[in-house]
Amino acid sequence: MKVYQRFAEALLEHGFDTVFGLMGDANMLYLCDYAERGGRFVPAVHEGGAVGMADGWSRAGGRVGVASVTHGPAVTNTMTALTEAVRSRSRVLLVTGDTPAEPTHFQRLDLAAVAAAAGAGYERVGRPGDLVRMLDRAVQRVVAEDRPVVLDLPFGLLRQEADAPRSVARPRPRAAALPPSDRLDAALRLMSEARRPVILAGRGAVAADARDELVALGEKLAAPLATTLLAKDWFRDHPSDLGVFGGLSHRAAAAVIDEADCVVAFGAGLHAHTTGHGALLKGKKVVQVDADPGAFGWFTRVDEAVPGDARAVAAAMGEALWQSGHTPDESWLAGVRLRLGDHRPGDGYQDRTDAAAGTVDVRTAALRLDRLLPRRRVLVSDIGRFALGVWPHLRVADARDFLCMGGFGSIGLGLAGAVGAAVARPDDLTVLVVGDGGFMMNVGEFTTAVRERLPLLVVVLNDGAYGAEHVKLARLGVDPDRSLTAWPDPVPLAEAMGGRGLTVRRPEDLDVLRERTRSLDGPLLVDVRLDPRVDVVP
Repeated sequence: MKVYQRFAEALLEHGFDTVFGLMGDANMLYLCDYAERGGRFVPAVHEGGAVGMADGWSRAGGRVGVASVTHGPAVTNTMTALTEAVRSRSRVLLVTGDTPAEPTHFQRLDLAAVAAAAGAGYERVGRPGDLVRMLDRAVQRVVAEDRPVVLDLPFGLLRQEADAPRSVARPRPRAAALPPSDRLDAALRLMSEARRPVILAGRGAVAADARDELVALGEKLAAPLATTLLAKDWFRDHPSDLGVFGGLSHRAAAAVIDEADCVVAFGAGLHAHTTGHGALLKGKKVVQVDADPGAFGWFTRVDEAVPGDARAVAAAMGEALWQSGHTPDESWLAGVRLRLGDHRPGDGYQDRTDAAAGTVDVRTAALRLDRLLPRRRVLVSDIGRFALGVWPHLRVADARDFLCMGGFGSIGLGLAGAVGAAVARPDDLTVLVVGDGGFMMNVGEFTTAVRERLPLLVVVLNDGAYGAEHVKLARLGVDPDRSLTAWPDPVPLAEAMGGRGLTVRRPEDLDVLRERTRSLDGPLLVDVRLDPRVDVVP
């Protein structure tokens, strides 16, 4: 058995039944062998798209995503998507291979340096006998470190004879750690003294599956429940749910956050968007619980830092409060629940739909889509001005169903992430929300969705501009029309690539989606026309 054959076999033994990628000299042999053995190879249009798909697959499916590209320029093409996966702490294995051992090879590249520049880990297979061992190590690091790892399987090894078979070792999850008792006790004293505490859950709490423990802790503290953007809708339908904490908070929630005297954050980075550059925490005591000690105090000061697994720490806190006989004053929480009960989605904005001009307010479109689309859906978001009108209003049934491809601040990564999510969740509708600029940046991956016949709804929020720049230029006193861009009409473009399309100029044009999204056997693009002059930026 050759090395490339054993590698294909080992991928399947690890349970990697899907690989995203582009073929080239460094990977074509094992990808073909992998497909012949029953693995699913999903060819992407661009190497960055392959990594974005593996990223979306991992986030939507809760498993390690695998991408494979050839050497040299294929690897540099992955840099933005790879950095996005690093910043989002996604579990992605990127397999590539060093060029032939010729110092003048025109595609030569320092792969370790590229991985380091993106913030990813790096492992190299040095000889045939180390093949499975190094694959095991790379996968273990992906799981243990919650970040992508680049595995270098050099071209020169592929057709060598593999050594005697060695069984793969499946990765082991990290232990659910508890903090030292003195750190826990100090945090509990602060929390017990608070009169108006708020519990804030981030994506780390979602990853730890800590919802039930946080809800129980909220009851013991008489604390309302909030989330970061990446954990949005996790407490949906709970009477204490404030929704998103930060600049996207609705009016009722914002008032509650302003009144709070303590914030207890679990698995939340407390970055500038969540805390308003620290302003929303001013005058409040802050307890931060995180499995990564490097998170403490990085964005804002904290009064008590508690290292540990969100679920284990929340359970320990709840048990300690029960044993101590802590009895909170529930009057504030009762009033909060009354205010939250009076809040309705869409409160607090003026609909700027213009029937004469044929443009729709993005917030109105999001609210209508929320009512029309299946409750159980995967929502993938690109980033841009449009998102501020969508995120508060287009909800998901579970926080794990929301993927924001914006950890690195690059537009254009959403489509690939949505393709990966749709592959991972074929029984659910995947909905991509993307601006016209972000869609056009990687429009070729729409053909991947067509080829794979994915149940994917691509909602292009089309203001014919780079919307964030439109806002900033206007505020700086510069002609914002410099940000306007004339694209090809997205619907004929989608149809030319083998998909289907719908143009929306009135909110009611969306109503056909209730039926059309019930059994999609390929991507459907919806071009929602917006007015670039309507500013949804707070």
